[in-house]
Amino acid sequence: MNQEQTYLLGEQAVVLDLNCARLDDAQQNRLFALHRHLQQLKVGSDIVVGKTSITLVLKNPAHCSTWQERLLTLWEELSATDFQPTTHTIPVIYGKQAGPDLLPLAAQLDLSPQDIVELHSSPIYQVKFLGFLPGFAYLGTVPQQLQVARLDSPRTQVPAGSVAIAEDLSAIYPSGSPGGWRLLGHSSTRLFDAQAQSPCLLQPGDNVKFVPQKEGLC
Repeated sequence: MNQEQTYLLGEQAVVLDLNCARLDDAQQNRLFALHRHLQQLKVGSDIVVGKTSITLVLKNPAHCSTWQERLLTLWEELSATDFQPTTHTIPVIYGKQAGPDLLPLAAQLDLSPQDIVELHSSPIYQVKFLGFLPGFAYLGTVPQQLQVARLDSPRTQVPAGSVAIAEDLSAIYPSGSPGGWRLLGHSSTRLFDAQAQSPCLLQPGDNVKFVPQKEGLC
């Protein structure tokens, strides 16, 4: 039995909620396919992918009721194979001043610093959704051996470009901000440009591959 439903959010937004705690890979890619399809239709002023939902903010609020039905129809019509991700290669300087939490984390997990670098840089991560800051992409999935909680006391300032982990997710801070994720390294890749046609470099469903640089721990 299908669990997904749509509902109105405010006066000009429609939400498709898949009503499940976690998506499998096929559902995740269908959601990304829907996101890309809606972008191509250019009917929304914003499209927000959540962990198990997508929100379409319509340019014309008079079309909300129509899109309640259409989102459900599109969800049924699209499949996981309709989505082809873009892959980004992100250079990272691990450790030293760029990653102040790497050595303490290695000691905590009884691993070598090189083990931490290898574990973190080995997967191809997927952008699950965006949030927190403009251009801040939540990347999954961190290898289980490396999954740790956030810091007990968040930092008041995390530098832009910091590469970090928290639980089963990784991220790159697109701008300086407070934060409680564990900092493993730094990347010079620009993730957000407000003047660009597409301000956020990383989009839901994109793949990310971290590449250790010789300036750090390799």
